[in-house]
Amino acid sequence: MYDYQSNIAIRKTSTLKLVLLTILTIGIYWYFWLWKLVTDINKLYPYKGKRIHRYNWFCMLIGLQIISIILNVKGIQNEHIFNVADVLWFWINLALTLQILKNIERYVKEKFDLEIKHNVFGWLVFGSFYVNYKINRLNFAIQDGLSRKITQMKLFKSEPEIFVYLKRIFNYRV
Repeated sequence: MYDYQSNIAIRKTSTLKLVLLTILTIGIYWYFWLWKLVTDINKLYPYKGKRIHRYNWFCMLIGLQIISIILNVKGIQNEHIFNVADVLWFWINLALTLQILKNIERYVKEKFDLEIKHNVFGWLVFGSFYVNYKINRLNFAIQDGLSRKITQMKLFKSEPEIFVYLKRIFNYRV
């Protein structure tokens, strides 16, 4: 997605590429991808209250990943079915991806006056891979939403009002 007025872009990455590179690099690529994504999302919201604090999130995620590796190597968690650090990492990752999705929703609502729906099951099961999928489909969702709005406006309003509305959405100066 690219915002022509403020030169802001959210990088698109093929979900298959993301999965394969994450597997091949033993998860390291995922962290780089997520860092770039959070950087792009933060450019949408330069305000303090809506920004995602990358350092806090990444310190927690990487710290829990290191603890999980240490617990697995030393065999401390072998008698349990799951590793406590892995479970905490999973929940923190879900919280971060939810914050990313909410910031994208907020941006599309403010910029285009459109509501974006998310699949809760997809988010819970696939997490950041679902976020990547939604970002790749974001242009289509915006185009579909705008075409529905234009169709509704044609049914209820005159043609000049449609152009005034579109100019207001895209902040064109008359």
